[in-house]
Amino acid sequence: MTEPLDLAALTDADLARRPFDELVAALQRAVQGLEAGNVGLEESIELYKHALRLHAACETRLREAELTITELGRRGASPAGGDDAG
Repeated sequence: MTEPLDLAALTDADLARRPFDELVAALQRAVQGLEAGNVGLEESIELYKHALRLHAACETRLREAELTITELGRRGASPAGGDDAG
């Protein structure tokens, strides 16, 4: 199992450079921690804040991936491919 991210020490830019799968795993751990209900109020609030940051980082990464895929699709469908010549 990978070492949990120290979110308090990471900036948003640091999070943006982390592997997507690592962000998702950290978000899942945060959600599980909140759902378990084993922590006090203050720790729950911190965990929730971290989960929000992780969610935002994941959402940004997914949006970027979607834009990349859309752009690649446009390039593949362009007449420069030569398939439409006729």
